[in-house]
Amino acid sequence: MLCAPNEPCRLWRNVFVFVLALALACIIPPQEVDGLLSNCRVPRVPIRRASVLKLDSRGDEGDTPKATLVGYVPDDQREDLELVLQSVGFEVGQQQEASACRYQYTKASGMLKLVSSGRHADAPNWIPVQTGMENILVKNGWSFLDPDESEPLSAFDIDAANVEGQYKPRWGLAGIDDEMNLSSLGYNVQRMTHEEVVGSTSSLSYHAQKVLLEGFTDPPHLRRTNNGFDFSAASIRDMQDAPQGVFCCAVGNTPLFTTEDLAPLVLSASDGWLTFTGTISNDHVEHIYPDKYDMDQRIEVIDAKSGCHLGHFFDDGYCINASALNYVERSSASVESSLDGPTSWRLFLRDGITSDDNAMQQSSSMKVLKGTMDSCVRLETVVLGAGCFWHVESALRRLPGVVQTECGYVGGTTLNPTYKDVCGGHTNHAEVVKVTFDPVTCDKTKLFDSWLSMHDPTNVRAHGKRAKGTGQYRSCAFVFDDRTFAVAEKCIDACSLQLDKELSSVVMLATSDQFYAAEARHQRHDERRGRENTSTLSFDEWLREYGRRRATILGSSETIEIEGDDGMARTMI
Repeated sequence: MLCAPNEPCRLWRNVFVFVLALALACIIPPQEVDGLLSNCRVPRVPIRRASVLKLDSRGDEGDTPKATLVGYVPDDQREDLELVLQSVGFEVGQQQEASACRYQYTKASGMLKLVSSGRHADAPNWIPVQTGMENILVKNGWSFLDPDESEPLSAFDIDAANVEGQYKPRWGLAGIDDEMNLSSLGYNVQRMTHEEVVGSTSSLSYHAQKVLLEGFTDPPHLRRTNNGFDFSAASIRDMQDAPQGVFCCAVGNTPLFTTEDLAPLVLSASDGWLTFTGTISNDHVEHIYPDKYDMDQRIEVIDAKSGCHLGHFFDDGYCINASALNYVERSSASVESSLDGPTSWRLFLRDGITSDDNAMQQSSSMKVLKGTMDSCVRLETVVLGAGCFWHVESALRRLPGVVQTECGYVGGTTLNPTYKDVCGGHTNHAEVVKVTFDPVTCDKTKLFDSWLSMHDPTNVRAHGKRAKGTGQYRSCAFVFDDRTFAVAEKCIDACSLQLDKELSSVVMLATSDQFYAAEARHQRHDERRGRENTSTLSFDEWLREYGRRRATILGSSETIEIEGDDGMARTMI
């Protein structure tokens, strides 16, 4: 029988209700079935206190059983949940005593789950918080809730289940926003605090502190940098003979000039100091113009990040105090001559160059900077899996200090697998993203914390396969050295402790030949289709964007609205 296009299929719905009623009649007492079908609401079934208050054989008679809440509990719900525990006979405490029962609230089921019974072996495994169908299920010993893991009571209650597996790293809860102000070269020139500046100058010489903090001037013809490189006339007859390298501010380490910007030694008002014809980037320095009534009409030059004094600007260029600078030679790889990489590497990657960027990249000063970075910046690599590599890659590319990403496959048994092979489910490969990063800017702990927060590490994301360490979409990390392995394991332990659940995430040591790059059509998929912003975010900004759970299309049993619903549809959800 066909239904009219604009009329409800009442016949099929009636058949469905009849079959449902018949099924429920077999397992639920008749009076409760009548209440369910007539009112579409289930009266609350009282919890039997005897099961909670029964004395543990190991305790003293008269002891009141104690309980405490574990796992993540929103502050506005903690008091209500503690009242629920008290209502069934528990004494609630904040300290996690060894003798106390430990309960975790699972919003998806609307119940408190027993995690540890302490000294009270007869404590109930589940304590309902919400009224409704779940109480009938518990009373009759029939439940969707598996004793080993929390499953949503409704197949549609995905939003609530997501919250339970949402990891919030300690640094993300600190409430301190790591703001960024990226320069045209991708360096973070967000102004340092006074405390940070003072702390950075504490190891410098007394004279360098006076120059940087109080505006003193180097003696004429003393062109020795803060880290000991001598550019005096006695050492270098012509500045063009100087070895290639980069001059950075001694506080904050922002690159300011290169040897390509050095002016030749000439007899001028500024020939006693280092003179540069231009800066590596105009937004790495600031000009402080004097008041028109000041006797000293020179234009002061300060470092944009630290605000420290560098020198002065004249018509023929920049006259800079050498003691305010550190020099990094292009061929040097020593720790003393370290050069920080940018926060955003887009300008330095060929696949990210625009026509406007290209002109900047071709400048001789930029070539020196990039060459010096290549020899001084030590990059590292990890391989991360957290689901579909399209979306994982687009998110990880926006972390500060991430240099390059590449989608691929790892962890399987087949050589050179294709996407079709992996999707076939017989190779045991996982979809992963290889991340190349600068560990100075992209802290390893924050990188692994970000990976754990962007997906639910408590679920086996494996296309239905329930075995840990298997499946195309599994949570996994492959690292290439023992130190990184230890960092990853520590982050997983912290995540497991906060969520109070065992994680499905696996960390393994690997070799570079175990990674197989995916086909070209999978690389930067979301970005090429314009679905994702590509700008670099701070860690806090990234966590707010990718560490939260977006609402699903279906929503949950509490929020879904069905047009023309007479109550039965909502009961079925």
